[in-house]
Amino acid sequence: MTGRAVAREMFAACWLALGAVACTVGDEAPVTTGPTITDSAGVRMVVNSDPLWIAGEGWRVTPEPTLVLGTRDTPIEQQFHNVGGATRLSDGTIVVLNRGSSELRAFDSSGRHLWSRGGAGDGPGEMKVYADAYPQLLRLAGDTLQVQNGWDRIRFDPAGELVAHETLGVRGLRSLGPYHLYACPFGLYFAHQQVLACDDDEPPPGSAETWASHVTVVRTTWALDRLDTLATFFETDWGREDNPWRSLTPSPFGRNGLFRVSGEPRPTLLYAANDAYRIEVWDIANATLSLVVERKTARRARGERETNYASKPGPVYPFTEGMNPRDKRWSPVDSLSIARGFRQDALGYLWVRRAPSPAEGDEGVPLESVNADGTRFVFTLSSGLHDLFRPDGVYLGTVKLPHGLRVMEIGADYVLGVATDDLDIQYVHLYGLDRGFGGTVAR
Repeated sequence: MTGRAVAREMFAACWLALGAVACTVGDEAPVTTGPTITDSAGVRMVVNSDPLWIAGEGWRVTPEPTLVLGTRDTPIEQQFHNVGGATRLSDGTIVVLNRGSSELRAFDSSGRHLWSRGGAGDGPGEMKVYADAYPQLLRLAGDTLQVQNGWDRIRFDPAGELVAHETLGVRGLRSLGPYHLYACPFGLYFAHQQVLACDDDEPPPGSAETWASHVTVVRTTWALDRLDTLATFFETDWGREDNPWRSLTPSPFGRNGLFRVSGEPRPTLLYAANDAYRIEVWDIANATLSLVVERKTARRARGERETNYASKPGPVYPFTEGMNPRDKRWSPVDSLSIARGFRQDALGYLWVRRAPSPAEGDEGVPLESVNADGTRFVFTLSSGLHDLFRPDGVYLGTVKLPHGLRVMEIGADYVLGVATDDLDIQYVHLYGLDRGFGGTVAR
């Protein structure tokens, strides 16, 4: 181990020992501020400033995919439409949930098609087509594949053989209270043996000019034998539009809650609001808050182009006249958190997707928008930069993933996601991930 690596390890140990103070080790250690770590009623709270990684260290993602699935023409098994999930099994097999055909499709490590299962229908192993629910894919222990589709839970073994097709008892769930699966602001409701349901408080007709909605998240088991409340979370700000119906609509300019349910390494609910870099990690099986992660970093002003994009006409916001961001009814926030989204990987590390950062060589993905008068402009909305936190909440540093990649899964040594070309054709990309780059920093 080099002298620099030794200094870094000693510095990391100083962080953990003192919990909150800045310290230096030898001549090679940089002067930096370590995380503040406290315990509040059994909840670990970590406030981070500087990253643990020093310049030149970090994890590597291969610059190009090591495997690409998808085609514009043939074979038909490689044509994807509305990919709803993808996972890699322990033998390297990649399974893709193609919502366009309501199928699971499996491919070996070279990209050769192995099998397809499912299809639209009401039979065993088939997926009903719902107007308000979409199939979700989750890989369980032993490489069992679980498809959540509305009230149905469908399981296949790694070879694609049907293991079980079960339907949650709707009456049993409603006997526990006014809870619904579809009221939840996240897509994954069946996390291993856990079932998540929600009770929301969307604004009623004729309510006030503004409204802040909340959602209560509860968990139960497939047997519906008990009910535990996780918490009531802020969800979104609403405002009344200036239109003939005087209706309320979620504000595109205001504060909004961000949610994600993860199945790895154990069922977890992640929550944050878009105006703060503060992420709550909830253990679903125990219905408890286990970790709160913060990062002290600059917020950013909402750009004019971003505001124009948020208020452009469309099926959700058809009345642009009532969407003046300076109108107090829309509860605009003056600046936003740098965090745009988050997920946990197979080892429990927290990946937080960030806004574009030109100073760090990340210009974001250009998106084109059309104003009401027909003029066009291009601005950047998404980013490949991800802040990375250890399972204990300590901030490591930044990892850059490919622009435009919709990440489906991050394993021990790979990143699996979906990319879309200029013809809106989808491809599944597999990238290699090296967690050992930089010596022992990824220990």
